[in-house]
This record gives sequence, C-alpha cells and structure tokens, in this order.
Amino acid sequence: MTNRMTSQDSKTEPRKPQLTDFSRYKVCDSYCNPPSATDTPAGGRHRLSRRQLEELDACLKAKDKKALLAIQRHRYLITGQVQRLVFTETATSTAALRAASRCLKKLKELGLIDTLSRRIGGVRAGSGSLIWYLSHAGERLLRLHDQKEAANRRFFEPSPYFLAHTLAVAEVSIQLTELCRKYQMELAELQPEPECWRSYSERGICLSLKPDLYAITVSGEYEDRWFLKIDLDTESPTKVIEKCRRYHQYYRSGLEQKESGVFPLTVWIVPDTDRKQHLLEHIRAAFDKQPRLFAVITAEELEELIRQGGEGDMLC
Repeated sequence: MTNRMTSQDSKTEPRKPQLTDFSRYKVCDSYCNPPSATDTPAGGRHRLSRRQLEELDACLKAKDKKALLAIQRHRYLITGQVQRLVFTETATSTAALRAASRCLKKLKELGLIDTLSRRIGGVRAGSGSLIWYLSHAGERLLRLHDQKEAANRRFFEPSPYFLAHTLAVAEVSIQLTELCRKYQMELAELQPEPECWRSYSERGICLSLKPDLYAITVSGEYEDRWFLKIDLDTESPTKVIEKCRRYHQYYRSGLEQKESGVFPLTVWIVPDTDRKQHLLEHIRAAFDKQPRLFAVITAEELEELIRQGGEGDMLC
C-alpha cells in the first residue's frame, strides 16, 4: 500500500480544477474523417536522410522537441493535451492552445508528426479534435543521439477501443502532472506501459502484471506509490476480478516490497459512480478478509486520492 498518513492540514483548499473526463474518448464520441485525395500519411512521405534530420534537429525549438517527446511517450495525444503538457507558461489558456496548434502544424509540415483520420469531439471541435502521433521520421529524429535505430514499421490506424483507452491513460498521466504542479508535490516517477509492467512467477510459470501507469508522488515527508488501471466500462466484473488476482499473486511474491519496501495501491479509475459501486461490490466480495490492495474511483476523485491517500469508501 502507500505510507501516507491522513492529512491534518486545516488550511483553506484552493479551488478544484476542472479536470477532463476521459470517458469522452469512448468510441461513441469519436468519428472518422475520411482522408482527402491531397492528404499524404506521414509514413508515406519521402524518407528524410540522417543529414536532413540533423539539420531539422538543430533548428527545432525546445518546445518543439518537448511536444515530440510528449507524443512519443503517450503514443497519441489531442491538441489540448499537448498544450497542457508543454505550453504551460502562456498568459491565457486560449493563447496556449493557439501556440500548441502552431507548433503541431509546424511539426506536421516538417513530416515529424501526423494526424489520424479519426477525431474526438465532433466537427465543431475544429483543430482541437485532431489526434497526433509520431511519424517514422519523428521517431528517427528523437533517436539521433541514441545507439538504437527506429524500427521501420508499417503504420496502421489503431482500433477505436485501443485509441480511446490510450487517450484515457494519457489524460490520467497529464492530470497527475497538473495536480502535482498545482499543489507543489513532487511527481518522483511516472512510468507508462510497457515500462511499468512487472514480471513474476507463480508455481513455476512466468507471468506479467500490466498496469497502465505506475506513479510515485511525494508530498512533504510522505511518499505514495500507485499502480493505475483505466477502466472504460468495457469489461465484465469477472474479467476485472481476474486481473485483480494477478495483483494479489504479485503481492504474495514479495518482489515489489523487496525493491521499495511497500506495495503500491492499485487504483481502478472508472467513468461514473454506478461503475464504481459495481466494481467495489465485486472486488470486496472476491477478496474478503484479504489485504486491501485496491481502490476504485471516478476521474473526479483522482485529486482527493493523490492529496489525501484515499478514504474508506474508495478502498477494497
């Protein structure tokens, strides 16, 4: 679990930010925009030579590279998410969004990123509905200073569910960054998948634990560790329980405790309160009288969890 004690801070709490509800990325809220005859996928553009990439690398601004790294880290991001990660020092949110749009447009023209045909939020969302991903040239540019060479993989449009889940995971990652920035907490570690996956064995069989995110947050003298699972209400409670059993198996292995001294709290982040209550009932029934390794929250409760360490009605 975590080693956070219940906060006794009696100061007036700052106004709660309006956090984006990741459930809006679900399949029914997205639409496909058929590519026009003039659109050319990034993967199909003329291949840039290493010399050309080095020249581009020298010309890119710091925020250009931060935007590329953010998209690489999260696989797919919408314009507003890039803005919240990279363009945080602009006077107004409108100006920040415009700056992000200009940056992304520039990177696309250079062939370093491109957009999916699928968008989020409908046609009225405009450029804010675009979903960005790193092109092969962008991958190669970021690897100029590495020994590895970017794999020459053929690009395929992601499935609607995979895209919705990836954007939802990115949203939680961004919210963690924003919350730690707002409350002057330290986000000591934030690992996306597959970096956050764990390997262990059960009865001689090699198994994998696959959280969506692993995070360490530090507030004063207290440090909390989290495994985060993003649920879009697409799996039955039985399937969720099967995944929870993996966390109990990994807990019993003692590997995580040996490494860090504590076992992270596994947090299921769900779209609404009905789903929350449904999962709480099933998890509590399945793991009665066993260590309470899990919490189930809605996206709106993430701030309370990170600041206070969770309450009894979240834990199971």
